[in-house]
Amino acid sequence: MSRALFDKALEAAKAFHAALPALAEFQPWPSDIRWAGREGHQVPGAALVQSDPGYAAKGIPAEAEVRALQQAIIALAPHAEWRHTYTEEEVGQDFLLRYGWFELVGPTGHFHSLQTRMTIGYWGPGLDYPWHQHAPEELYTILSGSADFMAKGEEVRRLVPGDTKMHGPNQPHAMITNEHPILCFVFWRGEGLADDPAMSPD
Repeated sequence: MSRALFDKALEAAKAFHAALPALAEFQPWPSDIRWAGREGHQVPGAALVQSDPGYAAKGIPAEAEVRALQQAIIALAPHAEWRHTYTEEEVGQDFLLRYGWFELVGPTGHFHSLQTRMTIGYWGPGLDYPWHQHAPEELYTILSGSADFMAKGEEVRRLVPGDTKMHGPNQPHAMITNEHPILCFVFWRGEGLADDPAMSPD
């Protein structure tokens, strides 16, 4: 049963990728995807993906594909290998209770690929995601909810469903969610795909 849910999510992700030009321009769909069969792992925030995934706006780019991917992720949430990148000392207990991510495709994902990394991230309302960075380039795509995105050298942008936001290699960035949770589909490319983000130095 769970494998079928993963396959459906991958199909939805591929359709989503094809429907948004920004995604195809950022990274071609990988040609080396294969099933890796990782075990599921739950964190407290994973349950919130089903109970409160955040609002999904109407009339947005690729609306049908955005909604299909959101629904596939919601169905998949109880079976995914959810992770916490950060420690309680770095982000606080409340953050860890209302946050989580899993790797659908990538070097350590449910589907293996060395060409890209595709992760799903969830943050509850009113969370401050501190400044952090990573070597790969990154493209956020918003499936539901909204947040204010900050990046070094750029103006603050409020992103809503259908929006995208790119971060360069090792560009410090941060995020504050608004009154709703946010569910994101994130693409990485470049060196260091298997490495997790780290807090930016002061």
